[in-house]
Amino acid sequence: MAKLHTTTHVYKTVNGLELTIDVSTPATAQDNNVALVHFHGGFLLLGKKTSFPPYWLINACKKRGWTYATASYRLLPEAGGHDILEDSLDAVRWVYNNISRRIIIAGSSAGGHVAFTTAASPLCPKPLALLCVYGMVDFLNSRYVHPGQRLRGGIPNEDEILKEIDSAIQNAKIIDGYPMPAKLEADQRFKWASTMHQTARYIDVLTRSPGLTEKIAKEGIQAIPEEHRALFPATFGLNADFPPTVLIHGDADDLVDVELSASVAAKFQNAGLDVHFERVAGQVHGFETTENIDLDDENNVEDLGGKRKSLKRVVELLERYAKES
Repeated sequence: MAKLHTTTHVYKTVNGLELTIDVSTPATAQDNNVALVHFHGGFLLLGKKTSFPPYWLINACKKRGWTYATASYRLLPEAGGHDILEDSLDAVRWVYNNISRRIIIAGSSAGGHVAFTTAASPLCPKPLALLCVYGMVDFLNSRYVHPGQRLRGGIPNEDEILKEIDSAIQNAKIIDGYPMPAKLEADQRFKWASTMHQTARYIDVLTRSPGLTEKIAKEGIQAIPEEHRALFPATFGLNADFPPTVLIHGDADDLVDVELSASVAAKFQNAGLDVHFERVAGQVHGFETTENIDLDDENNVEDLGGKRKSLKRVVELLERYAKES
């Protein structure tokens, strides 16, 4: 298999913070070949561009002569949702202007939200396809609108944690990466994410609009101001020329419920858009990051739980969309 050559580039600087993108190009890459841009997960509060690398995607890109790129972006709660969207758009435009105009946008977990909002933006160069891997793809799902739905046991001192989050919004230094902790539940930023789940504060933090979530719960989506609707593409962004979209999600996911992907896929179908939803039986969050999966390795055919077949279907779809463009 062709070797990868990886380089790191600064794609923008914000108030002295350099945001970077790693670009991995195989020796077989040709001019204007496909570039897949991936956004990492971490509840939008944790992680960095190299966290939980999706080796199955990286290896698939390498085999096909595609470029793989992974970009940093500013994190909640110090930054807001519009800041993140500005970063992801700038990252994709950088790839478009410097690497290839044939782009696939992808994201895992919270990165699924980042990828989705990016692909839906009228400011984004139209991608060949969108891929969301167990993505947090709809913050208007009841999971994020109504409080009380805990994340792995929840947080008992939520009022104290909410004060920490508010303080971080007001005073803390903006960051574009945070190493994933070895013990997730013991980490302070995970506690922030957990508290934001159980108190339904994600929308407020994303939009910098305290009380907006409660208003949405009472009045419905019409309560969302026009300037914030770009952060909710499943409701406001599915126009007629939306790119072909693939969603893959394990149905044993305890961090991001599979029904988020299922309900968003249904919205695509109702809008008459090209969508494929791959539900992977018995698989948990991050199911494909626990090993270096090479879907093209004929000597590595063991498929416990059928995840390789599901991942391979996803890659075949991306290949098809690339060839049809």
